[in-house]
Amino acid sequence: MRSSRAFGFLAIAVLSIAQSARAQQKPAFAVASVRENKSSSKENSNIPLDRTEAYSPTGGVFSARNQPLIAYILFAYKVGVSETTTPGGFMRQLPKWAVEDRFDIDARSDSPNPTKDEMRLMLQSLLEDRFKMAVHRESRRGPVFALSLVKPGKMGPQLKPHDPNSACPSTSQASSRPVPVSQVIGIWPLACGDGEELRISARAVRDGGRDMSIGAIASSLTGAGDYADRPIIDETGLKGTYDFVVEFAPNYAEGAKPDDLTANSGPELPEALDAQLGLRLKKQEGTATFFMIDHVEYPSAN
Repeated sequence: MRSSRAFGFLAIAVLSIAQSARAQQKPAFAVASVRENKSSSKENSNIPLDRTEAYSPTGGVFSARNQPLIAYILFAYKVGVSETTTPGGFMRQLPKWAVEDRFDIDARSDSPNPTKDEMRLMLQSLLEDRFKMAVHRESRRGPVFALSLVKPGKMGPQLKPHDPNSACPSTSQASSRPVPVSQVIGIWPLACGDGEELRISARAVRDGGRDMSIGAIASSLTGAGDYADRPIIDETGLKGTYDFVVEFAPNYAEGAKPDDLTANSGPELPEALDAQLGLRLKKQEGTATFFMIDHVEYPSAN
């Protein structure tokens, strides 16, 4: 009797573990195909392959053309800039084909209206199945740039709390609105949720974003100007989300600076952050997160 009762408890425990495992499984597309694309056609997708929340529902359909694997990874795992560009970042772990070869992905979800983050999770499942992707994130202590307030409690004129009542059009809506380069300086970005960079002229680069945490702003600024050797981390203590615009001298390749010295007359990144955002960059030791590729294979046939 005792043995029978023990078996019953064991069966319930195994069932509970199995149900828990199913509950923790990522959602997956109902059907999906991956094909190599060797054409010279333009890259396109029916969903913005970025870190923003900008998204127009597609009825559960995911369709992307002529994209490198790295583009799918950045979207699916929402990889931050600081996780990709700094020494030790995942770009150094990818095989050459993952950056150069192109793939078409067509997939459909059983859900008629998945969110963009659910689409990310389903694409993760596809990459893990077809490309045998294995990834993880890890925190490491090392050299960083710490981003802090120049004056406690005081922000610069081009860093302001995000107004939750302001419109945040989708990326497709924002990109469909032409804005002449001459009118770009000084305007706030249209889309929300991620930083963007524009070359304004030979004298200035403009970075900006809306509805971003300071941590996300710090990540988006990693690699800007000549400051690409270490990640930027947030030590401002500021909570909530913000809109920002910062303009600074571009980072020229060695030997590529214009002969006209006035062409490089914009402020360097640290001076621009100070004057425009009220933020300071400081070299120090700190903890940063890195996105790591444990394994990847060329995709299996459909």
